[in-house]
Amino acid sequence: MTAEPQDSPVEIHFPDFADHVQGLVGHHVEFFLASNETLRSHLNETPYGHKLTWLDFTDTAEKGWSTREFLNLFNVINGIAFGDRGIPMPQWVMVDLILMPSAAVIASLPQDAFAEMVERSTFRFDTDVKRLLREVLDSMRAGGYTGPVPVGGYCAAPSAAPGTWVGWSLWSLMPAVGLGQAAKALALSAYQAKKLDGVTQYDNSALKVHTRFGPLKILVATVPFHTSPGSFVYESDFTIPPAGPGMPKASFLLDPFDYERQAAMQKTIEAGQSEFYVLPPGHLAIDGTTYVPVLELS
Repeated sequence: MTAEPQDSPVEIHFPDFADHVQGLVGHHVEFFLASNETLRSHLNETPYGHKLTWLDFTDTAEKGWSTREFLNLFNVINGIAFGDRGIPMPQWVMVDLILMPSAAVIASLPQDAFAEMVERSTFRFDTDVKRLLREVLDSMRAGGYTGPVPVGGYCAAPSAAPGTWVGWSLWSLMPAVGLGQAAKALALSAYQAKKLDGVTQYDNSALKVHTRFGPLKILVATVPFHTSPGSFVYESDFTIPPAGPGMPKASFLLDPFDYERQAAMQKTIEAGQSEFYVLPPGHLAIDGTTYVPVLELS
C-alpha cells in the first residue's frame, strides 16, 4: 500500500523542478526509491508526479538483476564520489540509517549509457574517478551483472522534530545536467519534508545544489568535531511562504578556508546578535578563488 500523494511543501515552493525531472527521464535516467515494505505507506512514491521505481532491499524476487548488487554498486560508487573527502559509507550505515528507518532516491543509467558517460565526462573534482569507475565497469561485466548502474542519489534521516529531516548524503556523477538537484527534490517530496537540516562544508560544490532550494540558514557556523574541516549546520524551511523574485544581496563573501571568520560567526550566533544565510548560487568564483555569499541579519 502506497501513501496518497499530498501537496508537498517542497513541490509548492519549487514547482518548476518537475520539468527538470522529466528531462532527465528522457535521457534514460531511472529513479528508484529504496527502502523496505514497512515504510512504503508513509512515503510518497509519485513526487512531482513522477512514479519512482520501488526497491525493497529485503525483496529476493527474481527480476533479471540483483537488488543486492545494485545497492552494493550504489555504496561503492558513492564512496568513489566522496573519496576525496575521506567519508565513504560503510555498508552497515546504508542498512541501519537509510534502508531501515528511511529511504534513498537513487538515480541510475543502463550499463551502456553508464559506460558512455564515464568515457565522456571529465570528473574535474577528482582525477582518479574515471579510473575507478572503469574498474567498477570491468568488475560488473566479469561478475555477470546486467542491471542498471547508480549515478547519483540523496539520503536523509527522520529527525526527532516532527516534519524535519536531516540530509546527509547527496552525490552525482552528472552535475552538468542537474542530477543532484533532481534527486534531492524527489527525495524531499517522497519524505514529505517540511524542514531540512544538514551538515556540509563551505568549500563543497554541493552548496550550488542546496541553495537552489532557497537560502540556507546557518544554525551552527563551525563544527570542529566533524571529519571535514569547514563544516557547518544549515536549515531549509519549506513551511514559510516561497520567496519572491527578488533576492537580498550578500553582506560579505566568505572564504571557505577562513576558519577564524567561521568561528567568529558562531560566537555571534551564540550571542544572539545575528543570523547568517548562505545565498544562491552557493559559490562565486572571483579571480580564480571561490567564495560563499553570506547574508547577515542583525
